[in-house]
Amino acid sequence: MMGRGHGVMVKLFVCSVCICMCNTVWAMGWFSKEPALKQTELSPAELKQLNIRSGWSNDDPGLMLFEIGNQLSGPIFCVGASFEFKDGKKRNQSFDPKLYIPSKAVRKTAVRGIEKKDVKTFGFSCLCMKASPEGPCENAFR
Repeated sequence: MMGRGHGVMVKLFVCSVCICMCNTVWAMGWFSKEPALKQTELSPAELKQLNIRSGWSNDDPGLMLFEIGNQLSGPIFCVGASFEFKDGKKRNQSFDPKLYIPSKAVRKTAVRGIEKKDVKTFGFSCLCMKASPEGPCENAFR
């Protein structure tokens, strides 16, 4: 036979679970007053703030190497590069995995099948997290 003590223990347990769940929801930021960050493509002015160096491997003339320095206020991730060739053809090459570059950091990547003699121009497609499209790049993990 269960007495009054059992009912009190059940109520205490249910109350504890509810408190833990509320704290978890609060910690997740669901009730945060800060605007949600959204994935936004870098503007041309922001792309100019990246320090992109390129070259070719001495061992493989079809391997184009890149070194990207991020001088922006928050981390970025580059999703791919686009190439225009001297014969007028174009090629988009995605990075898999995406190239994550923290603020004030440098990362390296390479694209195979791009020969120096064929390339006219290239560009990068990079994104970052922003509260507004005009705002600065922000760190989503802070």
